[in-house]
Amino acid sequence: MKIRKINNNERLEILKGDLYAYSRWTNQDLPRSHLTAINTEEVLAAEIDGKIAAALQCFSFQQSVRGCLKPMGGIGGVWTYPEYRNQGCVKALMKSAFLEMRMQGICVSMLTPFKESFYAAMGYAIANSTNEVNIPIVSLSNYLKLPKSANWQCDRLAATEVKDILANFLSETLRSQTLLPHSHGVTITKFSYDQWWHLHRQKLCVVVKRDRQIVAMSIYAIDSSGNLPTNERQIEISSIFWTDIESRDRLLHFFASHRDQIYSLKMPVPLGTNVHAWLSDAGKMQSTMTEPWMVRAIDIVAALNGLPIQCDPFTFAISDPHCIWNEGVFGVNSDRGELVVKRYGKGDFQDLAINFRATIAGISALIYGTSAIEELVQNQSITDLNSETYQLLEKWFTPCVIYNPFKF
Repeated sequence: MKIRKINNNERLEILKGDLYAYSRWTNQDLPRSHLTAINTEEVLAAEIDGKIAAALQCFSFQQSVRGCLKPMGGIGGVWTYPEYRNQGCVKALMKSAFLEMRMQGICVSMLTPFKESFYAAMGYAIANSTNEVNIPIVSLSNYLKLPKSANWQCDRLAATEVKDILANFLSETLRSQTLLPHSHGVTITKFSYDQWWHLHRQKLCVVVKRDRQIVAMSIYAIDSSGNLPTNERQIEISSIFWTDIESRDRLLHFFASHRDQIYSLKMPVPLGTNVHAWLSDAGKMQSTMTEPWMVRAIDIVAALNGLPIQCDPFTFAISDPHCIWNEGVFGVNSDRGELVVKRYGKGDFQDLAINFRATIAGISALIYGTSAIEELVQNQSITDLNSETYQLLEKWFTPCVIYNPFKF
């Protein structure tokens, strides 16, 4: 088996593999736009006997981790043809992806698993899902009573045109800590324009401005086809962000304006959100949980450095058989409210008191806040800690809900 990057002439084979794994198979020619959406630098392929047997894509993103922007590798498009399964293709691809991410300065990774236990064995920690709620459009009617005001503006654009607008909005609001409904886990894409166009060619974007400044955005698709029964006509929101209650209400006013056109609004919300507080007479609503996210630290030092946590000095030892550069003993302190991490050399920690030991999944769970300390101790992701360290870790690394409506 050989793991390698692909060339431009092999993009069609990657598309066929995606089609076989995730869609309805067709022998018809695929549009050229599908090919241009594949960045060969992001694709790793497993070659067996001169043929591409499996592949994955590793996208370069930025992600908010406890309010700190980190370079993140998003794993997606993982597939293996059936005749090559159970030969270790995806495991080999993932190991190569870890090395690629490290060489590119990417310190954390995220994915939605095809099998949770497989990625857990690769060092990923299980995180939460996103809640997708179907909201009756009539329950938004009260927002139509909002007074008109000259300082508010609502623009509707093709979603293909807002790549940079959305990225800048997310970057600025994350830095100013004003992004709502939740910021932990939010991803800023670095797609090419061809990739962005391919993903958003059938979507729209609404941009809400106050005093000419963008304060809310949402990307959505609408299907109000005349041949659909009324109760199947829907707006499906793929991402939605605002900066305060006023800007949220202006977004909901925009969607409420469709009440004579559609029946319901499907919207992603962070787990634990009381959506009923926004609505009027919504009654019983349907909701679904997406696949859970899984997260991993690729470079321990870079992943921990800069996190906004005030702590006392502590030392831990980590085991990471798939990323040997993470193996070792690390010291952590804080400087002006941010973590500072040091890796100790082999001869430097013989006399050190190690406060705990952890697997890579355990440290990844601490970084992202995906589990309580009690859970990590119970499943032995963290071991050899006394009661004082236990209580301090509980204080410093509080659990956090991940909210990333963007799917890749």
